[in-house]
Amino acid sequence: MRKLLDKLRAVPHLFAKVMVLWCVICGTAASAYAMRILSRTGHDPAALLGVVLAFFGGELLLMCLKTVLNQGKDERDE
Repeated sequence: MRKLLDKLRAVPHLFAKVMVLWCVICGTAASAYAMRILSRTGHDPAALLGVVLAFFGGELLLMCLKTVLNQGKDERDE
């Protein structure tokens, strides 16, 4: 167990990588479910899908902005 923890800590930007993967998987699942709603009921789920994808896109945008703004701070400190 300790070796696994050490390996995970050695991976650079692990949280960011997992968060991107999570958002892509959830966005794909939401899109697939929206297509299922459309095919089974004929109702247009575009509004619901837009809200869900905007949420995950916003998460990725905030993470990207955090990275970009922190890089600028690191360069000024040197």
